[in-house]
Amino acid sequence: MGTCLFDITLPNILVLILLISQVHLVHSQDVQWPIHAVCNSERLTITYRSCDPLQDVGFTFLPCPNKLTDPIKIRLALILRQSVHELYSSAVLLLNGYEMLTWNEPLCLPHFQRFTFCGSRRGEIMTLDSSFQLKTDIPIKGDFTLLLNAINQDGFQIACVNATLSFK
Repeated sequence: MGTCLFDITLPNILVLILLISQVHLVHSQDVQWPIHAVCNSERLTITYRSCDPLQDVGFTFLPCPNKLTDPIKIRLALILRQSVHELYSSAVLLLNGYEMLTWNEPLCLPHFQRFTFCGSRRGEIMTLDSSFQLKTDIPIKGDFTLLLNAINQDGFQIACVNATLSFK
């Protein structure tokens, strides 16, 4: 009898069809994540897009304020592709394309675990919850771009987000 290289059964055929369709979908997808609208009020519009080619980021901003003095809750969530024993963040704030502020800060250090997600392992969901409220309503107008990036102890990109804040 001859040797068969593949065991041709219904489950194997289904797996093969799924693999072929996934390869086709990967090549036909847009190279960027979709733009997510987080907030759209009379005063403020916030949109963001993940700049990590492998992973999208979940972000909420509640409620969408009409006044900047309203209390606001923020949540960022993602599934970790690498463990986070140390985490370093950087942010750049641009106003109408001009750099206004640069910020670099460690979020997790070996002996200084500032957040509950410090020490999280690959595959776990990392969440960052925060809230803020401005004391005075600052008359801000213009389009701000916020570039956020977080890198772990091995130099692996944990999160990358480009956000646009449009003050009307």
